Formats: sequence, C-alpha cells, structure tokens
Amino acid sequence: MLNFKDRKPASAGNRSFFPTRYFVIFVSAVLLFFGWYASRLVVAIVPEGNTGVITFATHPGDEWNISFTHSVEKTEWDEFFRVNGPDDLTMTHTQFESLGWGYPYSPSDGKLTKTADGKFNLEMNRPYKEVALRISEQAMQHIVHGGDDYNLIPLYGQGTAVKIKVMYRYQYWLNIVFNFS
Repeated sequence: MLNFKDRKPASAGNRSFFPTRYFVIFVSAVLLFFGWYASRLVVAIVPEGNTGVITFATHPGDEWNISFTHSVEKTEWDEFFRVNGPDDLTMTHTQFESLGWGYPYSPSDGKLTKTADGKFNLEMNRPYKEVALRISEQAMQHIVHGGDDYNLIPLYGQGTAVKIKVMYRYQYWLNIVFNFS
C-alpha cells in the first residue's frame, strides 16, 4: 500500500531535490572537513624521480632536523629547521661534537656557543625554500620529527638526491596525480 500522506499538493510548489535537509548538512560538513584537511601543511621528502615520496604532517612553528655523520671528522651533526609555511623553512641552528675540518669558523656563520653536554651549537637563522641533499652511506642521513625517525639509506639508497620541502597537502596530492614538482 502506498503512502501518499507525506506528499504536498501540487499547488504547494516544487518538492526539494534532497530527501532531507540533514543530507545537505552532512555533505556540507564533509566538504568543509575535506577542505580543511587538504589545506594542512606537510613536509615532503621527495627523491629524484618523485617515486616513494614520504610526508609527515606539520604546522607553522614546528621543528624537525636532519641528523648525519660528518664525512671527515666522523662525528654526529644535527641541522634543525623550523617550518614557517609552504616553501618557507628556516635553519635555526646546528649542533656538532667537535671543531674540525669543514666546520664553521667565521663570525658570519652565526653565533657559536658550547652546550652543557660539551657539544657546539651554532645559531644560524637561514631561510630556505627547500633543502636538497644527496644520500650517502658514509653520512647516514636521517630526518627526525617528533618521535619519528626516517632513515634515508634504507628508504632511497646510496647516491639518491632528495628534496625536502613544505607544501599544502592538496599540493602533494596534485604532485602525485599530475607528477609535477
């Protein structure tokens, strides 16, 4: 048996395309959430060829670092970066264990101080759009963000060039779909 009680007379006007206003509210909420999520920042580790890109979520003011072994001195070295926005990073400072070959020596390099644990800290505040590096088994570069450690040698292999950059999540998605950098 058909239920005609919910139908309005034709003189009442057109019926809504959507069966209920809750559906419109739901779709609007989903679209707003998707727009918000797509506009969040990510740090992307992009190897040459754009295959195997790794990202991690970030926000302005967030910090991460590249940790590696100095090629001559064989001591630990850390370079710290602050996220300012898309295509906008600042190398805030670098820490190393000894003064030696290839280490900063000029006052123009930054303010050099010694930490309580005996390391050297060089305050730099240098702007970057992206950070480019070539992975080396000798240097054993890895990126540290929060509790996560991205060891680049097992991820990409010896000699691979990578770019590390900040972008909106939707830019990353477009990069995957259309393969532009």
